[in-house]
Amino acid sequence: MQTDNLSALRGRIKLPIRMTITTVFALFTAISISLVASLSFFSGRDIILASAKDDIAKAAETAQKTIDGLVGQASLTAETIAGMAPEMFEWRTPEALLNALTVGLRNNNDIYGVFVGFHDGAFIQAINLTGADGTHRKVAGMPDEAAMAWRVIEPVPAGGVRTAQWRYFDRAGAELLSANLISSEPSDYDPRTRPWFKKAQTEQKTAISDVYVFASLKKPGMTVSRPVRAVPSAVVGVDLSLNDLAGLARRLQPGANGVFAVIDDKSRMVAHSARAELFKPNAAGNGVELITLGEMNDPKLAKAVSVANAANAAGFTFKAAGKEYLGFARMPPKDGLVRWTLVSAAAVDDYIGGLMTALYSSLGLAVVIVIFSVFVVAVMGGWISRPVVRLRHVADQITALNLSRINTFDSPFDEIKELQTSMERMRSALDMFLRFVPRDVVRELIRGDRMAEVGGVRREVTLLFTDVEGFTTMTERMTPEEIMSQASEYFERLSFGVQANMGTIDKFIGDAIMAMWNAPTEDPMHVDNACRAALTAYHISEDLNAEFAAAGKPVMKTRFGLHTAEVLVGNVGARDRMQYTCLGSGVNLAARLEGLNKFYGTFILVSSNLRRKASADYLFRRVDIVEAKGTTIPITIFELLGERAQGAAFYVGADVLRRAVKYEQAFDFYLHRDFDDALAQLGELAAEVPDDPVVALLSEKCRGYIAEPPPASWNGATQLDKK
Repeated sequence: MQTDNLSALRGRIKLPIRMTITTVFALFTAISISLVASLSFFSGRDIILASAKDDIAKAAETAQKTIDGLVGQASLTAETIAGMAPEMFEWRTPEALLNALTVGLRNNNDIYGVFVGFHDGAFIQAINLTGADGTHRKVAGMPDEAAMAWRVIEPVPAGGVRTAQWRYFDRAGAELLSANLISSEPSDYDPRTRPWFKKAQTEQKTAISDVYVFASLKKPGMTVSRPVRAVPSAVVGVDLSLNDLAGLARRLQPGANGVFAVIDDKSRMVAHSARAELFKPNAAGNGVELITLGEMNDPKLAKAVSVANAANAAGFTFKAAGKEYLGFARMPPKDGLVRWTLVSAAAVDDYIGGLMTALYSSLGLAVVIVIFSVFVVAVMGGWISRPVVRLRHVADQITALNLSRINTFDSPFDEIKELQTSMERMRSALDMFLRFVPRDVVRELIRGDRMAEVGGVRREVTLLFTDVEGFTTMTERMTPEEIMSQASEYFERLSFGVQANMGTIDKFIGDAIMAMWNAPTEDPMHVDNACRAALTAYHISEDLNAEFAAAGKPVMKTRFGLHTAEVLVGNVGARDRMQYTCLGSGVNLAARLEGLNKFYGTFILVSSNLRRKASADYLFRRVDIVEAKGTTIPITIFELLGERAQGAAFYVGADVLRRAVKYEQAFDFYLHRDFDDALAQLGELAAEVPDDPVVALLSEKCRGYIAEPPPASWNGATQLDKK
């Protein structure tokens, strides 16, 4: 009976949820504060100090990882460029090298400049005028609208004045051509006199300079350099800006009265949480240099360093100016890239100063909280909305494909924390996805604000297919691990040659690479860029084979097929699994051209359509007119020999140019049935280059037609039985 009455009473009572939550929250908070405040004082001090020690240790670890990441990326950039083909390092035709240096700059905005110094004093440099935070770097003499600058300095002459040639580019990569810009000026800069050049030449390995103040930026930085592998007398250098370390030090400062600092092995200040500018005029009066620890006038930092050196321990306590501090020092790792000490000092009062006040005021606060509990609900709404807004910014960052690790933040709600975890997983998944799908394809899908669908558009593209000669036979003598290791290095090197010339890797097919130009991003120079990429990849392959042979590994001779055609570009596959690629007869022809190299003994075959659209900078020669199986239209195929211009990266030389003209005359005789005249011309060529397979094959055809003339309907085409 009593139970029924209680149930009836509960059924009649209807309380507003907001009032209920407010009342319960206020009562619970007041009681909790009264009880917990009395108990927390006795255990709070040790817990807070332990947490403070853990925080400053983690801060040092965070700073160390950031430093290692910055220097490591700069070292990787220097190593990659130093490993390029020797043809790239020619100051008279610096375009290809400057493009490669620009690729290195775009991979990391903390890098201020990438450059190459030569033994004769020549100097080639690419400068990034956009900081890591996206703002413009102010450099005297350079236009505000420039986002990138190139500089080429000629070698030191026997007499006279050297000149520096400047070129500037905006954020979109377009060259700035205003008449007000300085494009040429006298220069006395000699890289051979610079410490980074001397150190790299002396040690013959990656060298890292001391921290110094960049004269142009008035910001601290350092230079990572190493000799060029193929041209040891030349040195690659990477200027790494350390300006972001000042902001990192401020963020890692423990408490209002604490300090966080980075000090190099000469006791000079690299970063300080309370002071942004750490330089002074040098003794010569012609520049600035970093100040030392003794010149900082920071007693707590000086005492922390002194105690750390004496105690030889990471964590310690000390007193300075009558205050107690928690100290932490992270000494330079033995295998670290730089020899810097990270020091942190936290004032104990910053952490426990309010503990006694909290004890006496907790009861009064309980009353105040009860009175204002109604406002707590509104505050809680703010606690929910603010993290959501921050997570929205994170989502925008991921949408823009800025996939750096998410900076997590504390939240009292489990759902927000779980959402942070989910966002991080999404970022990691998208980062992995971009390793399988070209970044431009993903960016176009996101900008289109639509789901990926099967279908495409017709577009003229230039296609490249590669294949390794005798790959199947080679792999029969290797273990799967050896195949994977060597193939991965091969693909890494050749992919760089393609991507450095604006190519998009479509897919890897066994030992083959399929690449395209003018899709998904439009490229008006796609034909020339594809030709340059094929030549670059071919020479990279040859250099790599020399390394393989020296290491006792099988070589991987690579053949290339190039064709320009209108194809269907888009997403192919099923609705739940698709791939961005291109389809059409042009794709098949490009693949067949690669295969024809085996028949003709060539390495780079291109179609007549590509030959017509290529600029006059490239040298081709006709190889044959073919009717491949499955086709009805004869196609003239050409061999890409190199570049015509003297001083170009892939200049063929005067003899090759002369022989190419004579060969073309012989081919004209051949097509006009003048087989005797053609054979005479070819005989002269064979005497000069006995092992030219193209000359030998055409000579054989001429001899055959002399013995048995072709029919009247003959059009010069060769019938091929295989695709």
